[in-house]
Amino acid sequence: MKITSFSPLIMTNDAENIGRVFEALGFSKKHEKTDASENHDSGFRMKDADGHGISIAQVNRMPRDMVAVQMNVDDLDEAIALLSSFGFKNMRGEGDIIDNGSARTAVMISPSGFAINVVYHVKNR
Repeated sequence: MKITSFSPLIMTNDAENIGRVFEALGFSKKHEKTDASENHDSGFRMKDADGHGISIAQVNRMPRDMVAVQMNVDDLDEAIALLSSFGFKNMRGEGDIIDNGSARTAVMISPSGFAINVVYHVKNR
């Protein structure tokens, strides 16, 4: 498995307000995903002038904000298997992969509580 990118992710029910905080810090939106559905929420990617990036996901069911690491990979199944071998569990339940046509993803929670959002971009197939 190859990691293609690695950056922070904020999952929240108030993405626009959090985005404004990062705009004030010098970040701007670079990519926005607006095809929200029952199983797939919207969000956006931001970068600053030095290339630092952060993703902000609008997750309407989140009672509190959650910070995670977003890890883009070239093999989702291998990444999930590796994390599972360390005791990570899929936040939505075993085998529940979000597939929106352009990406497949699973939020994996460690035994101690930190999260890694594993993403495979279908365009890389």
